[in-house]
Amino acid sequence: MQERMTISREVTDEFANLVRQALEERFKGEFIFDPIEVEPAIDHYGDEHLDTYIVFEGDEKKLDSRWTTGLSVLLGTELDRLGIFNVPVFHYVLKDEWEKVFHGKHPRANEPW
Repeated sequence: MQERMTISREVTDEFANLVRQALEERFKGEFIFDPIEVEPAIDHYGDEHLDTYIVFEGDEKKLDSRWTTGLSVLLGTELDRLGIFNVPVFHYVLKDEWEKVFHGKHPRANEPW
């Protein structure tokens, strides 16, 4: 049985923009974050959450993991406002690796309709 997603495209787009704003404010031009893809997903308990793929260009050693792991806490008030009550999952992907990750998730993406 496939679970029904209740998180709208408007919510995922708004969350992506909030993530982008927070990252750009924190890293002030050290990285290019593009794209930021947010998809609703169901975890192994059957709970809906947001899978967030943050594609970046820059020196990955300068990506402050102490700060990035707290991003969901930083955005907590906004998550509540958007009706998202489960912690989002963040995936940081180097731009050079994004095509491989994207096609791993969507293997038929380049096939004709």
